[in-house]
Amino acid sequence: MAAPRREYRDMPKLLKATYLADQEALLRETRATVLAYLPGPVFWLIVLGILDYSVAADRVGLPWFPALTKLWTESPVIDRTGPETYLLVAFLFLTLVVFIWFIVRYLRWISTVYAVTNQRVIVQSGIVGRGFDEIPVLQVRGVDVHQTAWHRLLGYGTIRVSSEAGSPVGNEDWVGIPRPFEFQRLIENANQNLLRGRGTAPV
Repeated sequence: MAAPRREYRDMPKLLKATYLADQEALLRETRATVLAYLPGPVFWLIVLGILDYSVAADRVGLPWFPALTKLWTESPVIDRTGPETYLLVAFLFLTLVVFIWFIVRYLRWISTVYAVTNQRVIVQSGIVGRGFDEIPVLQVRGVDVHQTAWHRLLGYGTIRVSSEAGSPVGNEDWVGIPRPFEFQRLIENANQNLLRGRGTAPV
């Protein structure tokens, strides 16, 4: 006898399909927007890249970076060593630190998935070891959305799902969720459907 067919609205692309029960309908899955995770590290990598180049340009025969390279080369000599030597070491160290920050933020971004089904709100995290936390929809007590004017313009916001005591993922902020009001509506509709005894019906 063939196994029961899963009745998803959509097959998961980010969430592991095995996490969903038979007859459980996936309503939406998403990562946070990249704009919530990477602009800071990318900005500082660009700034430090410019500083690295401006310090190293004179030493390796590259075209000078306007104003900055001249500033470094005309600075006072320290212990018979040009200041650009110390600056290059300092800037390269800072670049390495920011690059590690970028990698950590990137891995956190790609490894965290938020999903809502007709039965649960799910947070999947981790790359090598997977974490999987959930809130049964019937334990959800409220879904709050917070958006600044800038976030509204870019189409994302912060969601807080209030749940009964003891839930591992409730009452915390999920930052950078695209189309947050749609996410809110799906959770609230799924809750109402279960209360009316229509938990297997897509919203």
